[in-house]
Amino acid sequence: GAVTRDMVKTDEPEFLRVLEGRAKENDGKLKFVDISKAEKEVEVKELKTLSDAIEGVKAKFPGLIHMRVPVCNSAAPLEADFDIMCQTLVGTSINTPVIISDQVGLSRATTASVVACLFKDFQINASFEGLVETVPGVNLDLLKMDR
Repeated sequence: GAVTRDMVKTDEPEFLRVLEGRAKENDGKLKFVDISKAEKEVEVKELKTLSDAIEGVKAKFPGLIHMRVPVCNSAAPLEADFDIMCQTLVGTSINTPVIISDQVGLSRATTASVVACLFKDFQINASFEGLVETVPGVNLDLLKMDR
């Protein structure tokens, strides 16, 4: 819905404080529910926000761009969500890897994967079109498949 990445980033420190409080109350352990809805418990060795974790990864992989796009799990993404995804991919090369992750791995990851694949397809088609037009004397009408 109406959740923005700025709102999520603002909420991260509070979420971290809540988790730290829960771990403190439970002898350094956190309870969670996995994707199969099974309740589990894990010992907390270190807690950090997603932003902090990504900054650590960026130190190891210079040039990595992290773009958070909060998308509702049960509704279609907003038009602005698609704009953010496309703007993030603008200027990347055809072989730039795109890593997509969501909390559960249901429809949001699929939607983002389709967006990335379509974007890469447009890039490839545009590069081939430019390549063919650079060859002198080629009759472009002969290359058209649609009749």
